Amino acid sequence: MQSKLIKYGLTMVLLLILVAVRLFEKHLFNDGLIHFFEYEYLQSSLPNISISHILLIDSVRFWFNSLLSIVILYLFFKQTKLLRFLWIFYGVFFIILAGILYYILNNYEAGNYLGLFYIRRILIQPIILFVLFPALLYQKKLPKNKFE
Repeated sequence: MQSKLIKYGLTMVLLLILVAVRLFEKHLFNDGLIHFFEYEYLQSSLPNISISHILLIDSVRFWFNSLLSIVILYLFFKQTKLLRFLWIFYGVFFIILAGILYYILNNYEAGNYLGLFYIRRILIQPIILFVLFPALLYQKKLPKNKFE
């Protein structure tokens, strides 16, 4: 009983940290695009920003969210094989998304903001956690494969 209480308590703290990162993103991770997507993305081109700065800030945020997400998933599933899978999965996901973000930033045209908005959103928000958790929960509830 106490271990479940600790597991759920720790998970709540980690989720609150993820929410806090979102609430204080302007102060913690101001990459120049936050203001752009709040006000001027429909009419203007990208502000004068450094692509490497945006990639660095968004990468730090991705890996911070990923670390918290991996800890949450490990707390619930307690499998070391899962840990290795998650690090590889998040790494591959990061490489693909960061590459797409770099391409979009280099080839941005005013008015074509949707690709930039969504790729960046997937990169900086813990969306993968909310997709993987139910999938892993479902897999855990499946009967064991007799060929394993």
